[in-house]
Order: sequence, then C-alpha cells, then structure tokens
Amino acid sequence: MYWNILKRDIKRKKTMNVILLLFTILAAVFVASGLNNVVTVMNGTDYFFEKAGIKDYVLFTQNGDGGVEQILKTSGCVKDYSMEKCIWGTNGDITYQGEKLKVKNNTLLIQSLDTTQFHYFLEDNQELTEIADGEIYITAGSFARNDMHVGDTIRIQMKNTDKTFRVAGEIKDALLGSDLMGNTRFLLSENDFKAYEADKSLEPYLGRIFQVETDDTGTLSAELASATNILFSSERATIRLSYVMDMILAMLVLVLSICLIIVSFVILKFVITFSIREEFREIGVMKAIGIRNAKIRRLYIVKYLAMAIVGGIVGFFVSIPFGNLLIASVSKKMVLGNEGGYLFNAIGVLAVIGLMVGFAYLCTGKVRKLTPVDAIRNGQTGERYHKKTIYRLSKSRARTPFYMALNDILSAPRRFITIVLPFFICSVFMLGVVMVTSTMQSKSMITCFGKESDIYITDPKMMKTVLVDKDQEPVLQENYQAIADELEAAGMPVDKVSMEVWYKYACEANGKLYSVLFQQNTETHTTDYTYEKGTPPQNAYEIAITPMIADQLGVEIGDTVTIDFGTEKRDCVVTALFQTMNQLGKVGRLHEEAPTSMKYSTTMPGFQVDFSDHPDEKEIRTRVKKIKELYGITGVFDAAGYCVDCMGVGDTMDTVCLLLLAITGIVVILVTVLMERSFISTEHGQIALLKAIGFSNRSIFWWHVIRFMLVAGFAEILAVVLTRPITKLWCDPIWAMMGATNVDYYFSPVRIILIYPGIVLAITWIAVSVTAFHIRRIRGTDIVNVE
Repeated sequence: MYWNILKRDIKRKKTMNVILLLFTILAAVFVASGLNNVVTVMNGTDYFFEKAGIKDYVLFTQNGDGGVEQILKTSGCVKDYSMEKCIWGTNGDITYQGEKLKVKNNTLLIQSLDTTQFHYFLEDNQELTEIADGEIYITAGSFARNDMHVGDTIRIQMKNTDKTFRVAGEIKDALLGSDLMGNTRFLLSENDFKAYEADKSLEPYLGRIFQVETDDTGTLSAELASATNILFSSERATIRLSYVMDMILAMLVLVLSICLIIVSFVILKFVITFSIREEFREIGVMKAIGIRNAKIRRLYIVKYLAMAIVGGIVGFFVSIPFGNLLIASVSKKMVLGNEGGYLFNAIGVLAVIGLMVGFAYLCTGKVRKLTPVDAIRNGQTGERYHKKTIYRLSKSRARTPFYMALNDILSAPRRFITIVLPFFICSVFMLGVVMVTSTMQSKSMITCFGKESDIYITDPKMMKTVLVDKDQEPVLQENYQAIADELEAAGMPVDKVSMEVWYKYACEANGKLYSVLFQQNTETHTTDYTYEKGTPPQNAYEIAITPMIADQLGVEIGDTVTIDFGTEKRDCVVTALFQTMNQLGKVGRLHEEAPTSMKYSTTMPGFQVDFSDHPDEKEIRTRVKKIKELYGITGVFDAAGYCVDCMGVGDTMDTVCLLLLAITGIVVILVTVLMERSFISTEHGQIALLKAIGFSNRSIFWWHVIRFMLVAGFAEILAVVLTRPITKLWCDPIWAMMGATNVDYYFSPVRIILIYPGIVLAITWIAVSVTAFHIRRIRGTDIVNVE
C-alpha cells in the first residue's frame, strides 16, 4: 500500500516533487562543495607551503652573498640552511613575439630546476621534476598576461649570452607566485643555466637564495642586519601574508558557500513544510480510513528520505566540479587541497540527507492536528483573526492587481520571508564583492601605498641609472629633472617628479636589534602623507611607523629607536603611526632630510609625477596615453590604475563578480519558480473564484507578478542599504592582515544601485512571468473540484 501511495503521489505532483528534488540536489551541491572548500581554504597557504618546501626564513641577495653565508654558519639560532644560485634580470632582457615580456614586477629571476631546493607544481598540481634543454617554465599568470601558449618561444638576451627557449608550461611558485610579491621566475635546465652563469659580464647580476631553519626569526633578522646586497628577507609567516589577495578570493568562496548553504536549508524547510500542508486531503482521508499518525508520518519520511538519497547522490557528483569552479581563480596560482579529499563532500551530503529527514519529521508533527474534516474544508477553517491592515481598500487609488499584491504582503508578511531571505543573502554578498572590487579599482586606497600623485611611471625603461654596484650613488635629481624637462617639452607642465625609495637599516629598540624597511621621498614632505595617529616627523631624526612595526619593536609614539644609517647611528623619535599595504604593513617612513644612502636601498618602485596645472581625471587619462607614446612604454598609471597594479587582482575580482552574479541568478530563478508554483498551487481555489466572478487572466497574472516583484525589490533595497556595514564586518579583518586598518570603501552608485540589482530584478521578472502563465490552465469551474 505504501508503495502505491508513493507512486501515485509522485505521478500526481510531478512539478512540486521535481522542484523539491532540484532543491535537494542544490542543497547537497552547496553543502558538499562548501564544506570541502571551507577545509581547503582554511588550510590554504599552509598546505601549499608545506608541499613547496618553504622553510622558516628566506632571503635573496644580488652580486654575491653579501656575507650572509658566513653569518648563517656562525649563528646560534640557525639549525640548518640551504643555498642556491640565481640570476636577476629585467623584462627588458626577455622578449616574446618581438616585444618585451609583460610581467607584474620588473625584477625577474632565472634559475635551474636541478639545483633548487623548492618544489614547483604544474597546472594539474603535479610536481615539476625535470626540464629538457631548450625548454623553459614560467610563473603562473604569465600566459594570461601575454596571451602566451605552450610551444611559443621566448628569447633571453643578457649581456653576452643570447638563447631562445620553447615555453613548456606555467608553474605554481609558492615563494614568488603571489601578486604582492610580483616577481616572475624562469626555470631552465642545468645546462642552459650554466651558459648564463659562465658569462663573466653577468657576475653583478648573480645572486643567492637562502632558506633557513630556525626557531628565532627575530634574532636571525637582527644578525643579518650587518649583511649587504640583500634584496629581500622575510620569515615564512610574512611570505604567507603575501597571498592575502589570493586568500581574499578564497575567503569569498568560503563566505559564498556559507550563504548558499543557508539559502538551501531555508528553501528546503519551506518546500517540505509546504508539501505537507498541501496534502491535507490525503492525510484527512488516511485518518478517515483508520491509518494512525505514526504510519502517516513514516510514509512521508520514507518519501523524503528516498528523495534526499537520490538528490544527495546526484549532488555529490555535481559538487566536485562545482567546488573546483568556485576556487578555480585561486587554484591557478596555488596548490590547494586537504588530506580528506572528497570525504568532506560525502560528509556534506550525509548532513543534507540527515537534515532533510529531520525537517520532514518535524514538519509531519502537524499531522496529529489534522482531522478527516480538513479534507472537506480544503484545509481551511474559514476564520481569520488578524488585525486590520494599514493599507485599506477604501483609501487605495491603485489598480486592482497592485492593491491585491500589496495587500497580500502586508496581511501576511511572514509568508514572504522565504523569498526575502535568499534574495537578500545572495544579493548583499554579491554587492559586497562589487564594492570591494570597486574599491580596489579606485584611488581611494592610494594612501595605503604612498602619496597621491597625478601620474605613476613604473616601467624600467624610465630608470636612467641602473643600480648594479651599490657603491655608485645614482644621481636621482638628474633623472627627476630629465623627465620633467621632457614632459614640459611635450606640453605637460610639471610641478615635480619624485620617487619613494625603500631602504633597509639595522635598528635597535629595547636592547634588541631588528632589520627594518623604511620609505623616503626626498622631494616630498612628511606632512604630505596621511597618518592614523600622532604628528608627522618634523626633522631628520623623527620617524613614523606602522602598527605592525610598532608591535615588532615594542615601541609607541614618543619612544626612541636607534637607526644605523651606515655612516652614523642616530636616536630617532617615533612621532606618528600610519597605515600602508607596502610590505604588508611592515615599513617605516623617514623624514625627507634623513641621511640615507643608496647603498642600503632595496627597491625603487617608480617615478611619481605631479603637474602644476592640476588636471582633472579626464586630462590625466589623456596624459597617461601621451607619456606611453612619448617613451614607448606601458607601465604608466593614474592613481586608480596604480592601486590596481599594486594589488594585482582587479581583473580576477571582476571575474568573481560575474561568477557571483551567475550563481545569484541561478538561485533567484530556482527560488522564484518554486515559490510562484507554490503560490499558484495554494491559491488554486482563489484563482478559480476570481475567474468565476469575471477577473481576466491578465489581471490575475499581474497580481502574481507584481507581488513577487515587490518582495524582490524590497530584498534588493535592503541589500543595497546594508551592503557597506555587512561588507565591513567580513572584509575589514582581511584588510588589516595586509596592513590597512582604515579602508575607505568606494560606493559605485551605477554598479551597486542600478546594474547588479537591476539584473537580479530582471531575472526575477522573467522567471515569475514565465511561471505565472500556468494560471491560464485554471478555470472558473475548478472552484467546485475538490481533487
């Protein structure tokens, strides 16, 4: 008998059962992929770094080891270390299809795979173990940046050595693969690398990479402060933070998975509750013929269990590619994974099955309250004990469909919460990502990288003096003046040209030595920058630091730090705290008159140009194009473009926005079709009555469409209003990890108010309109049809 009842139920209510099955599959997909991605994301860089073999401390040198190896040999805090050779180059040394290779950072690293201590991985996460002579592998991201393909050729011409290589593929490089590190690594065979190494003219570019095992990175950093020729040194924890931009995408996946899980269970509970409410006739008849409550509940539980198992199995297999799709943008540069494999997908599916059966058991508790009389009453008592609504017919001037729609919502708002919740959850998260993307692509974050200027020139061709020997002091003033004169001659009046130079100095605070990176621009004033606390440095021996440096040194505003400038040691007073995303917040700022020396410089990021005629944004964009044409370069940006270039994930975030829009659209369509079909089924008798008394299909159609659009519109308005505060809740901690403690989010009215909500509402209108056409099948005579 049970089998016959279930078989008839499936045939008779095909639409509702199909919708319930779809949402079961949807819930299984979201929960299974979400749970797996949560574990994967939480492992994130730790999993990647372990597989790549990155140790506790890493440092690079150029033009020899600068005494680093001797320090490591004698240090008491060093357990073990490894050293490998590399050659430093620029994108001017490498050509692809006759043009300079486009790279994120001008500094390139050429290395042999055979001698490296690191592990590199291919696109399928398999480790790269050998490279044939004449082949080359490049850091992930280069293919997309240069429209490159496997089999293309690259030419590396450095001094007296000129070789052409076949591109064999991209590598996932844990140490240099992040956008914030920005360096591109080229892996060659041992024979090809030796050809460059043997070139005596390349000795100044020959460097070392050291990996150190230590339990005391602070002491080691202090000991290395006396070494020279160090281009970069950092502990593993800081290198992990360089992936914070990629981890933002991973965290977006994490939050998205949680949102989709919530949406799935909200809808699932509604569907099960609704299905049981709609079967009052069957339940009443079964009670009339003597079937007890327990057996009736068991019947429905068996039905939903079977549906949950089928949906769970399908959802499990769909969740695997869907989960990979969600983290595809992150896994292009990282090896993401977990030890459990697909076990977490299976656990997610079992959770859905258990929760669905649990929902069914709870919802069937209402079976006890139904009586055989309910089958005759169509499940209604005919009584409504509700207070009068504030929207009365006597005061309404609206057309009938609009009044009926609005009155339904105001009379029974709880009925429409199931629509509002999924629309709001998906939309507020999508709009939050849009806001973050707009912020990254605007100049509102320029103070996190330095002083706002009109133009930023980062192309290496503009560096008139190449720093090969640090003992040779480059004349930056001549470079500044040369660029200013050339721009003046091109009709662009220049106020000043400057550069933020980064220096590494040994510092002493509270009796301990540290190695600290400082920024200085001799052509600006410290008062030109933004500070979070304190006052700008007023003389050469006052400094500003970030909260991260303050914590590292154990100092506050008013404390003294002793800095060894090379020629002299000076006690410098901390006068201010500021935020920056440079070096993930681990930098200080020197006064423009501080006694710096280029011997201790580590980075010269590019020139900043300020015009004397204060051009508007449109004119600045025009001048960006003029400068590119004038010098034949590409690395020229306005303030917004410079922010995008520094963070390096602007295009990826745009892709994520589109992905979220697509997922939101799918959820909206499913929710809309489900709810509208549910409304039509519930209101079958009301629709038949309206038709019997003369209402047209058109009026009833617009009643349903307007009602749904009002609810969807309310959800979108709520999402827009709450986008900023909710986004700050989940995104501010991520910015803080990068050194930015006070981010000014950019609210784009066109994207956040018009485009994205408009697309969601358009999808809703299409879905509800198509579904509402089912009203035409209901006739006025159906009012007397109990079955």
